Amino acid sequence: MHLLTQRGLRFFIIISLGLFWSPNGLAQGDVSCPGGGKVCRISSTSLPLRVLPRPMSTLYSNPDTNANIIASNLKAFWPMYVFERKDVDLSEPAAIKGWYKVGTMVNDPWAWVQAKDVLEWKQALVVSYTHPGTGNERRHPVLMFKTKEGLDQLVDSELLEERAWEIYAGLSASPPQIPDEVISREPARFVNIEEKFYMLPVIDFEKVNLFLDDTRYLQIAAAIPGQRADEANPDTLESQSFMEQTAMMETVEGTEISTLGFDIKFVMDMTGSMGPYIDRTKEAIREVAAMLSQKKMDAQLRYGLVGYRDDVKKVPAMKFTVKNFTEDLVDENVFQHVIASADPAPTGSADYQEELFAGVKEALTSPWNENTIRFIIIVGDASSHEVGHPQNTSGLNAPEVRELANANKVSIISIHLKDPGARADHAIAQKQFSELASNPGIDLPAYIAVAANNHDEFERGVKEVTKALSGIITAARQGNVQQIIQNVPTAIPDTQDAGEKGEQMASALAAAALIDYLGKEANPPKDMTAWVMDRDLTDPDKQALEVRVLLKKTELNDLIQALEIVQKALKRAMITQMQFFSALQGVVAMTTQDKDITFEGAKRVADAGLLPSWIESLPYKSEILEMSEELFEGMSADERNHLEDSVDSKLELYRKINENSDLWIELDERDASDDHVYPLPLSALP
Repeated sequence: MHLLTQRGLRFFIIISLGLFWSPNGLAQGDVSCPGGGKVCRISSTSLPLRVLPRPMSTLYSNPDTNANIIASNLKAFWPMYVFERKDVDLSEPAAIKGWYKVGTMVNDPWAWVQAKDVLEWKQALVVSYTHPGTGNERRHPVLMFKTKEGLDQLVDSELLEERAWEIYAGLSASPPQIPDEVISREPARFVNIEEKFYMLPVIDFEKVNLFLDDTRYLQIAAAIPGQRADEANPDTLESQSFMEQTAMMETVEGTEISTLGFDIKFVMDMTGSMGPYIDRTKEAIREVAAMLSQKKMDAQLRYGLVGYRDDVKKVPAMKFTVKNFTEDLVDENVFQHVIASADPAPTGSADYQEELFAGVKEALTSPWNENTIRFIIIVGDASSHEVGHPQNTSGLNAPEVRELANANKVSIISIHLKDPGARADHAIAQKQFSELASNPGIDLPAYIAVAANNHDEFERGVKEVTKALSGIITAARQGNVQQIIQNVPTAIPDTQDAGEKGEQMASALAAAALIDYLGKEANPPKDMTAWVMDRDLTDPDKQALEVRVLLKKTELNDLIQALEIVQKALKRAMITQMQFFSALQGVVAMTTQDKDITFEGAKRVADAGLLPSWIESLPYKSEILEMSEELFEGMSADERNHLEDSVDSKLELYRKINENSDLWIELDERDASDDHVYPLPLSALP
């Protein structure tokens, strides 16, 4: 989820869920085509209507097969805007009739395509493959079936897991044993969604009520923009070359593994109580540097240091709230001098909590090196101020900080120093430290608890984490990737001391990061349709696909502006004790003259037309959209504060995403920057 431009070609898996349209397209009444060169729009969401060309499609100058051919053999499933629907009849899937006037830009209609050659596509939700994990806990690749009946027959079987294992074993046999109902599969290597742009638009879907959580069958059409499958050697399991590359596990082939580096940033509490730990970190780094020098390990490690204290505006004697000691990351020798200059604050904080979230935010958003695997090691003894606290300077809570880490492809290890005199804070801090250290690819948070008076154990933990990463990067640069991945610890008990646990956590995280890194050379199937399930067939508790909403920059800006209005209204209602809708109307009157916003007859925020209409069409429950006068009146003071804090934190996350141009994906080289997109997880919506 990563500075996209730093790692070569982008590899993006997109599955636009067809949750709101019929299998054969949108109902005619749900599409408005104003004419005059203006794009058609979906009435319920105001989103532009797009179509996806099927393989071997043709563009004509007029809606007539005898007209001049403008282009043949279009890029399969590359989105095109619709400007006119002429005699479109989608009622018979086997005999679709009519024409679409299309263009590749929202204001440029220039060609016609037959309706039978395209799929109507409502650009809203996307799905990405989840990280497969490591070792024995790794999920299996998604299998692609020719028909829904073939998939359903397997899933509905009482021997689902046993039969699924048989299929995977058969595919790995020599020669492979391919079931008639299976057409293709996800590569064994992790398909890294940030490396290339890859599309799996959903043509149809069906909810399955066989497991505890929501599960879906999805009919998908697979494609890679700009590439086509070889007609004589298609991307199915019948193709020997496709089978060979798809079955291939992690490999260094085609990567820059020989120059791969590790960036490690320490994010340290530098308040008065942390003096002994700053000293012990200095000592641990010295020992690791000496070890690297003596063994001549080709480690290519670069270090950074970010210190955090409390809000300097509240306590000026703290000198700083957050300080980045290394704007440019440095080697271990320079880092020894850097950390030698770090000292604890000369005075105490205003309260026990510190500005942990602000420190991690600075580390995440400050520069990283290219072609590196990125780690943050948090060292602290106190929880962070949450959004809503007057000393919270980051504007973020733990979930939003974690989302920033995912976006920037950073793994986090948290070392929590537990002071016996601060037991009341232990549970709060552990929850925050654990959430920050919940990394993709491993099941347990990379959280290490150390008794605050056990300085030796703390130093051992820092030393073993750094040594483990040093050894792993050396082995990786020498091409020993399989050794790293196969030696991943299968279990990391909470009873281990900080040194042993730190070493195993670092090994597991590094393996997960390497699997991610090496996946950029995977080539998923293209130019085909198939049915899939969004769970691991051998273990349906494991999610194989993650739902996101694909937002343009303009759409995220609209969301930010609307949420800022809600934010002001919530604060006004809290302060003045006025009704929420009255406060909201007052803020709207002061900030916008948009005629589409009306509170007449509105019982929910969703009825007022304040937030973008596409939000209401998504399959998740929005606190803000469902907010009514009755609900607001029935909320306790704590619940209102929680709602306000949630809005504040999500707004700050959106702003950070919006500011980082490297996170945005260019679908077409001709697109303006406002047309670039970002896949936002549904959990990050308001």
